[in-house]
Amino acid sequence: MAARKDILKERMSAKKIVVFGAGGHGKVVMDIATQCGYEVLGFIDDDPEAARLRSSFIVLGDRNWIRAANPSEVCCALGIGRNNLRMEIAQFVTGCGMELPTLVSPRAMVSASVDLGAGVVVMPGAVINAMARIGEGAIVNSGAVVEHDNRIGRYANISPNASLGGDVEVGEFAHVAIGATVLPSHRIGAGSILGAGSVATANIPDHVVAFGVPAKVQRPLLP
Repeated sequence: MAARKDILKERMSAKKIVVFGAGGHGKVVMDIATQCGYEVLGFIDDDPEAARLRSSFIVLGDRNWIRAANPSEVCCALGIGRNNLRMEIAQFVTGCGMELPTLVSPRAMVSASVDLGAGVVVMPGAVINAMARIGEGAIVNSGAVVEHDNRIGRYANISPNASLGGDVEVGEFAHVAIGATVLPSHRIGAGSILGAGSVATANIPDHVVAFGVPAKVQRPLLP
């Protein structure tokens, strides 16, 4: 555990940081970055004027600010909740040569054996247990429980107070909504949504909306 914390601490202190996305999710990401010891310069937003009206924090500008920045001096955290848009922003940021830091709240509990991809954000109160793998750009939100041997796909979103039993797989771009539960050894398909408060007692296929107790497929989603 100590070795992994030392590596994260070194990465955190290496650069200044901006947060792409000035909405509610971005504000929480900014808090985590600050708690981790980064010097936060402000927000980047595709609509900076609107963002300035709704935010009391500094909004530096739109993505042209990223293009002009020196990537050896600043990195960019993903403050976007929408999965597909978060990937698009991540690709833009890395295409400009800028690092996507992995942010772990000091108030989260993360096993030393967990594999965290670039751009992952782990929020306060989250628990991620042994041998879990969290893919690039995924979110593990406040109070979520990701049990041992879980595989969370790229740009998935595990919402507040969601609970995933052991050996669960969540496909890329999937969304496990607030308070949902996935029983052990089941899969939530790529791009699918498991509704708030639902309980998945069987596998959920790709690109569907499912909800209920037990969760049932309600309708398809376009990939």
